[in-house]
Amino acid sequence: GGFMEQADGTGWMGMYCLNLLAIALELASEDQAYEDVASKFWEHFLYIANAINHLGSNGTGMWDSEDGFYYDVLHTPDGKHVPMKVRSIVGLIPLFAVETLEPKVCDKLPGFKRRMEWFIENRPDLTGNVACMDEPGVGERRLLSIVDQNQLRQVLKVMLDEREFLSPHGIRAVSAIHREHPFVIGVNGNTYRVDYEPGESSTGLFGGNSNWRGPIWFQVNYLIVESLQKFYHYLGDGFQVECPTGSGQMMTLWQVAADLSRRLTH
Repeated sequence: GGFMEQADGTGWMGMYCLNLLAIALELASEDQAYEDVASKFWEHFLYIANAINHLGSNGTGMWDSEDGFYYDVLHTPDGKHVPMKVRSIVGLIPLFAVETLEPKVCDKLPGFKRRMEWFIENRPDLTGNVACMDEPGVGERRLLSIVDQNQLRQVLKVMLDEREFLSPHGIRAVSAIHREHPFVIGVNGNTYRVDYEPGESSTGLFGGNSNWRGPIWFQVNYLIVESLQKFYHYLGDGFQVECPTGSGQMMTLWQVAADLSRRLTH
């Protein structure tokens, strides 16, 4: 009788909205009718970003500020909201909802630009959830992202920790922390658990030898690399993170993306 809000499903929808926004902006350069389509996807993205970050009984959505990570949230029939604190790639997928807007593109599309600026000025309740939309970055670019700079730092601190997601061959699908500390939850008298299994699966769930246990999920790693590059296009060299976490070695997001690429090719 309960239901679950999914951080990965919501993150994918944010990403798809921005993909379609980028396509609509490209088409609008030849056909002005697509400016309205672009505006629609821009507005849909704002609502999705608001939902993942703020909906729910406590107004925090699926973001856990103490852990610095996104979790699925289980809603039980008795009205409780239970974060499913599994450290998995589910909590990284919201990073994929990122796009930069070039100023020359916006300047060529006055209808889209006018509606975008109206939302920024008149709907701070929505645009306040979108990272740095009103602050031009490198090259006067604008950033559309579910995560803001503080959330980005917190998520990357977990993602780039060798005790958790960062491996010699890329980003694990499940944090290695669950090797010693599996996630366990009781539902309707049954106990369910998530373990870190880097090799062959011990269960037929998800079709047996699945990506969802700890091995490197190559396609999703590719999207992580691409997303870091997009953030770099806006944030530039001034934004640096520790990689690996705890090493004292600071890198730009472009350098982190390159490091992940090298790990993947190994």
